[in-house]
Amino acid sequence: MELYLSKEATMGAVQSEFSGAFPGLKIAFFSKPHGESKGSAAKFLLQHKETLLGELSPNLKVGSLSIQPESVVWAVESDFEKNFGLHVQIFRKSGNLWLETSVSDKLTLAAQMQKAAESEQIHAPMVDPMDYREQD
Repeated sequence: MELYLSKEATMGAVQSEFSGAFPGLKIAFFSKPHGESKGSAAKFLLQHKETLLGELSPNLKVGSLSIQPESVVWAVESDFEKNFGLHVQIFRKSGNLWLETSVSDKLTLAAQMQKAAESEQIHAPMVDPMDYREQD
C-alpha cells in the first residue's frame, strides 16, 4: 500500500487506511518516540482521531510511505519517525485485546496478520450444546 501523508490528513484517516490494508493490525500515534523492541507508555497515547498530522509534526513533509506485507514492523515504525516525524506503534489483535508489537518488532506485517488471524480461532467462543446445570 502507498499511504499518503499530509498536514491535513487526520490520525483517524491514516489509522483506517492502515487497518483496511492490514487486517488484524492497527496503528497508534504517540507524542513521544520509542526504540526498537520497546513499548510506548500509555500516557503518551494520542486518541483524538480528528487530530491533524500537521499538529503532531509541524514540519511534516508531504509524501507517500510504501508499506508492504513483507515490511518489518520496526522498519515501518521507524519510517514514520524518520521520514515524517510521527511517533507510531503497531498493535496486533489477539482475541478481544490489542497487543503492542514491541516484543515482535522484527516480524513482518504479514506474520503479524497471521498471528492475529490465528488468535481469532483460539479465542473463538466454545459452543457446547449440553446443559450441565442441575435439573429437577
